[in-house]
Amino acid sequence: MTDVVYKTLVSRFCGPATSVTVPCTCPPRVTVKTLGQAVWWTGECYTAVITLFPEQVHLLHTAPPRLYLTGPPGTGKTVVLLLMGELWLQSGKDVYIVSTCSDSRAVCSMLYQRLLQIIQWQATGVTQNQLYLRHYLFDKSETVDKDVDEVVDEAVDDLSQAAKGDTLYVIADEAARPYYFQPFCDKLRTRVPSLHLWAASCFHDFAPAGWQVEYLTRPLRSPPTVVREVEQDKRMTAVEPRVKAYSERGVPDHTDGPPVTRLYHGECKGVSDPCPENCVGCGHQVAKVLRGLRGRVQDDPTTTPTTSDRPSPCLQWRDVLVLVWLGQPTDNSGFVKGLSEAGIPVWVMKDEDIEDVATARSDVVWVARENHVRGLERKVVVCLESVTDNSSRLHPMSRCTSQLVIVSA
Repeated sequence: MTDVVYKTLVSRFCGPATSVTVPCTCPPRVTVKTLGQAVWWTGECYTAVITLFPEQVHLLHTAPPRLYLTGPPGTGKTVVLLLMGELWLQSGKDVYIVSTCSDSRAVCSMLYQRLLQIIQWQATGVTQNQLYLRHYLFDKSETVDKDVDEVVDEAVDDLSQAAKGDTLYVIADEAARPYYFQPFCDKLRTRVPSLHLWAASCFHDFAPAGWQVEYLTRPLRSPPTVVREVEQDKRMTAVEPRVKAYSERGVPDHTDGPPVTRLYHGECKGVSDPCPENCVGCGHQVAKVLRGLRGRVQDDPTTTPTTSDRPSPCLQWRDVLVLVWLGQPTDNSGFVKGLSEAGIPVWVMKDEDIEDVATARSDVVWVARENHVRGLERKVVVCLESVTDNSSRLHPMSRCTSQLVIVSA
């Protein structure tokens, strides 16, 4: 029996009543049959292939030496930094990815790893020795043994020594801590006159004095269902907002996106703690949602790609991120226990896990504080809302590229 005859028999008796082969002039697409598949494909639409807006292309073409990118999350600031770093590397420059606080460690690690991949893929003479990653802590709460000004001076000394002559190329994403980032830029510019430094942050009031500031406000990375949730954050709706509001895309969206899934901590039995991150029942609720998204896709035998080079539309555990707004999640947190009891492979992010989380290396569901993963993205993001004043939306919800799950207190 040949393979063709075998497939014909299987399709005849185990599948539809009739199996028909239809030639086509273009590669066939996989039909979306389940919510899980829709979630997977939505995430791919917004991250796998990104088309830049004209204003972003213009910035890359003009390439000013010092640029501060700002605007709401998901508008392509990190993408532009990545592409500028690639252009610098291709022109033979040494590039330094600089993290200035705990909030930026994950995204800077991700940028570093992405640029390493680009170097390996392109094989254009660019070497790994041209790319460097530096972590500094301009964060008073985390600088125990030293004064923050001393840490800033040490960072300036370190980078000044790395400069070639009077030239240095630096990328700094999530450049928070304005009281320290601005003096850092001023001091570094004094030491390195031909400083090329591109930085980005959601907050426009963090821009160093005298720098070119560009606002990116058109949503690029998240579907409208997610954007509508993020833009309710009070830092965007205040009379004097610290973050610019989203503007119209000007082009059609790929899709409106899957509807937001809303769960409520108060519906769990025996609730005593007001925070969902301490609730085993909330963990069980979310586990049911995740298994519904992932399990049905894997069990559907019709999801096999028709071509060997097309990825399977199947959510993996690494596509899921659980973000906590208040407190520090631990392995003993009620929510983590609930996920684990339901058979979900769940790990709590620690400092030594930053690179793993940034690259989505391990196929597990990561649980983290929202400020530890800024700049990263996942297809499915579960946000544990411990407050109701719309102050916990900006950073955690904007990490989502497809299915947003909100667990309200």
